[in-house]
Amino acid sequence: MAVPETFEWSQLTRDQSEILEAYFALFREREPTSIGSGEILQWFRDRRRTAPSESLVRTVLAAVDVPRRGGGRPSNESRAAAPASPPLTTVRPQTPRGRKSPRG
Repeated sequence: MAVPETFEWSQLTRDQSEILEAYFALFREREPTSIGSGEILQWFRDRRRTAPSESLVRTVLAAVDVPRRGGGRPSNESRAAAPASPPLTTVRPQTPRGRKSPRG
């Protein structure tokens, strides 16, 4: 699918307007370089809305020329930090059990 030369704002389809709605909703909470098609599709899933195709999302973002995350896998810097694991707890020492005498 080719990217149009100019984006016609007056001829937005419903899917295109929803993609832009999702982008600008994420834009308020995140850095623009951390928003990509995956994050937009997740936004739709979180709201239990029918998500458009990923290729349409990419085409719309490229046509509008908004700042966004590049293609490929996200870098480690853009991922959310994992929650810290709980501190180690001390284990109470156990006394060894005595051996039973063999029956004879």
